[in-house]
Amino acid sequence: MKRKELLRKLGIVILSAMVMIGTVAAPTYIARAGESGSTSTAAETEPSGGGDSGGGSDDGGGESTGGGSDDGGGESTGGGSDDGGGDNTSGGSDDGGGDNTGGGSDDGGGESTGGGSDDGGGESTGGGSDDSGEGSSGGNDDSGEGNTDAGTGSGAGSTEEGSETASTTEESELGGTDSTAEIGATIDPSIAATEEPAAEDELGEPEGYAEAENHNGTNEDLIAHQHIVTDMPIIRKDFRFTTVDKVYAFSAKEIEIREAREDSAEVVGRIAKNGVLFELEEEENGWIFVESGKVRGFVRGEDLIRGEDADQMREALEKQAERISRMLPEGISKDAYFFMAQETVPYYENEAYAFRRITTEDTVISKKPALAKAEIGIMESRDQDAREAGKLSEGGLCYVIDDVSNGWVFVESGDVRGFVKASDLEQGSAAEAKVEEAGEDALNTAVEEIKPADNKATYYTITSIKEGAKYNEVREKILEKALSCVGNPYVWGGTSLTHGADCSGFVQSLYALFGYHLPRVAAAQSGVGTQIPVSDAAPGDLIFFARNGYVYHVAMYAGDGKTVEAYSSQYGIITKELSERNAVWATRIIED
Repeated sequence: MKRKELLRKLGIVILSAMVMIGTVAAPTYIARAGESGSTSTAAETEPSGGGDSGGGSDDGGGESTGGGSDDGGGESTGGGSDDGGGDNTSGGSDDGGGDNTGGGSDDGGGESTGGGSDDGGGESTGGGSDDSGEGSSGGNDDSGEGNTDAGTGSGAGSTEEGSETASTTEESELGGTDSTAEIGATIDPSIAATEEPAAEDELGEPEGYAEAENHNGTNEDLIAHQHIVTDMPIIRKDFRFTTVDKVYAFSAKEIEIREAREDSAEVVGRIAKNGVLFELEEEENGWIFVESGKVRGFVRGEDLIRGEDADQMREALEKQAERISRMLPEGISKDAYFFMAQETVPYYENEAYAFRRITTEDTVISKKPALAKAEIGIMESRDQDAREAGKLSEGGLCYVIDDVSNGWVFVESGDVRGFVKASDLEQGSAAEAKVEEAGEDALNTAVEEIKPADNKATYYTITSIKEGAKYNEVREKILEKALSCVGNPYVWGGTSLTHGADCSGFVQSLYALFGYHLPRVAAAQSGVGTQIPVSDAAPGDLIFFARNGYVYHVAMYAGDGKTVEAYSSQYGIITKELSERNAVWATRIIED
């Protein structure tokens, strides 16, 4: 025991010494999203091993102005290589996120203003090669999102990012470029790395705000010269489903249905070989959103029998089912002979259940009105102690969707769905007569206490007394993509969703993914589509902001009073609460 104890203590001493001299790295901190794979092995401003150590490499976050090696966060004053996030103003190689203003190579996220190569996420305003961010001068930009010659510099060059070419900077109208912007150099991780909306008082103004300083117009005059349509249909997405045609598929083997489009996602259902599924939507990377029985989720397309092969298989199984059905009681559907998936997760815990509110089942049923005998709660489950999804006043109207058991019924009142005791309701012909006499619109419906998305009872059944609101699913998809970019950097003049974009480059690249081609700058974008009041914006619509009669910023509306936008070099791409200050109008490009 003594020997083991001595060895343990010796090991601690050795490890402590290694940390002190910098041979054991501090916990890795991913410097910022969209950077060219680089990490900072020390805190942004704290050195891991002390200050300057001579010539060589700067791997931390400091500033290298000459020679010497800085492996922590300090300052190196010798010549050599800057591998961290600092400022390399002499010769050598800058591999980090800093500013390389001399010759050499900038491989990080910084700015190269002299000759050499910028391989990181930064900005190259001299000659050389920019292999990551927004190439703005001579050289190549291979990062892979947008395609822009505008960047943040003024020289010509080649970009190989793959989107449409933009031949201007953020705007020629915006008064030039910002030649000092670094890719996400000061992104605040407490705001940028979350989808939680930032409060207005946490942020300064968006990046383009100052550009409107020199304009002499007024927002009132600007608005007066627009054609803002005030009678557009309200785009409303509710919890209800719409019915689509059946597209049959069969499982080529026993397969698992997953909650998300990844092999590591939770399994929400299983189906045996030759089980039937209905394809609802083909997703990216070979995934297909399906439903089978009560199970809804994602499967790999390669695990399915599809297309003509599935049609032939369905016809053979239907003939077999028809022969069998002759020996069984009438009224049994042929579909009863197709076996479906089995749930492994309850529908109300399956996040994929309402991923797309479309189904192959009939969703609209006949109305069975009922009136509350007294004020009652509509419960989330068949339990008087359950949460109340809503409150229905005496004489209030609801519709019975399903008779359940033990005296409970499942009802819908307005957008509130849940369970009530049948004995608390007046039903049948008496209730029907009262509703007809008073009129449905004159009767109270339930007051919502839990939003449908948070109510476990919402999808007890997907049937309703009315069809789901018409809603273009592109809105949902474009918003999902936008939210996936939260935390990525802001780059003035950029169009890359990963390496950095400015406000107008962000929405331009998002819309291009779905076949919509927008102008490059916010002022020009503000006239595309149908101009509508900001208050009428629906998720996926664009909201424009102006100052002194000049449009300086654009954001995408995300619903519920929130936006997602490329905000500033400090915060990058964020979600935030919608500020109506300086918001002049919205535009609707996606038609429903």
